[in-house]
Amino acid sequence: MRRISVILMKEWRESLRNKMILFGAIFLPLFMVGAALFMVYQGRRIDVAGAQIALFNTALMYFLILPALIPLAIAAYSIIGEKEQGSLEPLLATPISDLELFLGKALASVIPALILTWGSFGLFLAVSIPLVEGIPPYVLTGPWIAAIFGLSPLLSLFSVGVTMLVSSRASDARAAYQISSFAIIPAIVPLIIYTSRKTLVSLWLIGLEALILFVASVIVLYCAIRVFRREQILTRWK
Repeated sequence: MRRISVILMKEWRESLRNKMILFGAIFLPLFMVGAALFMVYQGRRIDVAGAQIALFNTALMYFLILPALIPLAIAAYSIIGEKEQGSLEPLLATPISDLELFLGKALASVIPALILTWGSFGLFLAVSIPLVEGIPPYVLTGPWIAAIFGLSPLLSLFSVGVTMLVSSRASDARAAYQISSFAIIPAIVPLIIYTSRKTLVSLWLIGLEALILFVASVIVLYCAIRVFRREQILTRWK
């Protein structure tokens, strides 16, 4: 754990010096909170039940995009970015194991994503209660809570796994970021489904997506760890 924590703090220090990562970590959550507030506010003024439900479902799905999207820049930069700056070789020369190095870099992306996601949801509740004169309907329900606190870690783990898998094999940070952006698809699919069906978010769908994400995350993380070998990375990029 001590070695993992060292990698963790190192990644966070480097991320704080990257203006693009900081901009995304600040602007994206605020944008999603604003969009969700707009949906909730508009929904309270609509009498048509189907349209109101669609707006509230869309508001929820904004918070599921955050844990999948926020880690992309951090995780993509963690490998290919260090290689481009010449700081990866000294790191790979240390006695730290591949698994410890991978876990430290992965957690450096997952933890901020979850903190920002849950913090954004808290900000959303704090602003929406006085805005709509009470707790918005269909918000503090079982499906919402299960989605925010249950799906978010799985979405973040899947996103980080895909990004680090791509970043370990790519030779350009920009290309790695673009390819790994497909990791947000599991967060977008429910948004499309529920905004078209105009039915309340159900625990059944949340549970199904959680099961699929869990299996997919295990497979992706296993593959990412398997290809995360310092000898292959150094040889491929020499």
